[in-house]
Amino acid sequence: MKFSKNSKLKLVLLLFLLNVVLSRPIWAGDNYGSLLEGYVSDRAGLLQPEEKRELASLLADFEQKTTNQFVVVTLPSLPPGESLELFSLQLAEASKAGRSGQDNGLLLLIVSDERKVRVEVGTGLEEKITDGRAGRVIREVIAPAFQEEKYFSGIKKAVMTLVNWTDPSYFPAGSEGAKLRDQNEPGFLFFLVLFFVLIIVSTYYSRIEQRRFYKRGYSQRTMGPVFYPISRSSGHRSSGSFKGFSGGGFRGGGGGFRGGGASGGW
Repeated sequence: MKFSKNSKLKLVLLLFLLNVVLSRPIWAGDNYGSLLEGYVSDRAGLLQPEEKRELASLLADFEQKTTNQFVVVTLPSLPPGESLELFSLQLAEASKAGRSGQDNGLLLLIVSDERKVRVEVGTGLEEKITDGRAGRVIREVIAPAFQEEKYFSGIKKAVMTLVNWTDPSYFPAGSEGAKLRDQNEPGFLFFLVLFFVLIIVSTYYSRIEQRRFYKRGYSQRTMGPVFYPISRSSGHRSSGSFKGFSGGGFRGGGGGFRGGGASGGW
């Protein structure tokens, strides 16, 4: 089959366009939400599957107990011509990390080929995680670990540092800190003893009051004390109306961002 010169030119142009389409980055069309797979989106392949699960479990537990919603995203590269700061802000806004009205979300973005890192802080956390603190995490925690290719260690330590600044009372489930906290919390036996003590004390004072009425000439029937159930309240409260992570998929709570945070590299 022979092709004319004009046909060959069209064929070359068609193949070029096809190559462009097939090689378009995953964020083409500003579809930033497609980059998010959950609490941890490891597009750059820096983490082992078990490391990713451990980190995601930590962030899910942190959100459940404190309502703060942190997201970690790794990418091989940024879109052509896109700045780290602008892309990070757009990705954070697309994730809607944090709760509406509280804006307590955070995005840790890592771009492996360009060796860049960005900590994007939700509006409601800017007083706890200042730009200076965000910069320190990158320089003093992430950069030294990444230079030795210890990616999971660097990310986890950075996340825990940010978590501690956000809520110092939080301990990961199963950690020594959580065990010590649980050991120091009053158990069921304590509340049972307290309940019976209250019954005895209340009954005693009820009889005293009854005798006073009788001495004054009254004839009053006492129905006994009224008790209200004692409820244990957790140190962290959750509204219960928001589910940040459901069925393995990430669901942002409507948190807002305005560019707070810091950038760096390794």
